[in-house]
Formats: sequence, C-alpha cells, structure tokens
Amino acid sequence: MAQFEEKKEMIPEDLYVRMQRQLLSMPMTQIKMKVEELKKICLCPQCPTNNDCAKDAGELLFCSTGRSFHCITENKGCLCPGCPVASQMGLKYQTFCLMGNEKAQRFDAMLKM
Repeated sequence: MAQFEEKKEMIPEDLYVRMQRQLLSMPMTQIKMKVEELKKICLCPQCPTNNDCAKDAGELLFCSTGRSFHCITENKGCLCPGCPVASQMGLKYQTFCLMGNEKAQRFDAMLKM
C-alpha cells in the first residue's frame, strides 16, 4: 500500500486529475450520464478538422475517447482550447482527434521529461 501512496503523490492534483478520480468513484450508470452530458456541449461536430466520415461514424468527444479511428488524418484547425468540455474537465492539451485523448497526451508529455 505504501508504494501506491508514493505513486499517487507523484501525480499533480489539477482539475483533470480530480475529475478523473471523481468519475472512477461513480457507478457506471452515472459515468454514462456524465459522458452524455459532455457530448451535448462537445464542439467536435463544429470543428474544421472534423469531417463527414467522422460524423457518419459517430466519432465525438475525442478528448475522452481518443483519436479518430480512421476518419481524421489532417489538421484543419482546432476548437479544443475553447470547448466547454475542456474547461469543465480541466484539459490542457488539444487536437485530440489526431493526437489522442488527454490521458494519452499527458502520458506522452511525462515520458518526454
């Protein structure tokens, strides 16, 4: 248990981490409700990088689900910094549809340190 305590302290406690811990403590039904709430305010459908393929595939909320599976391959602009999901969830990265979700980008940044 002491090992876990040490590792837990290594993670900076910002809004994103607090939100993720909160989500992990919720029952699955509440998590699904939160995701649906976030989808309603998600700007991915209006983003210039989003395309018909991604829309038809139902790809959305890339900051949580990760990069586009096969539809989005070119950056044509990014709305992530101004997205209400980003501010509500404490996101600091962007271009999630091409670069991966917040968790993946944070991990990549940590490896580069």
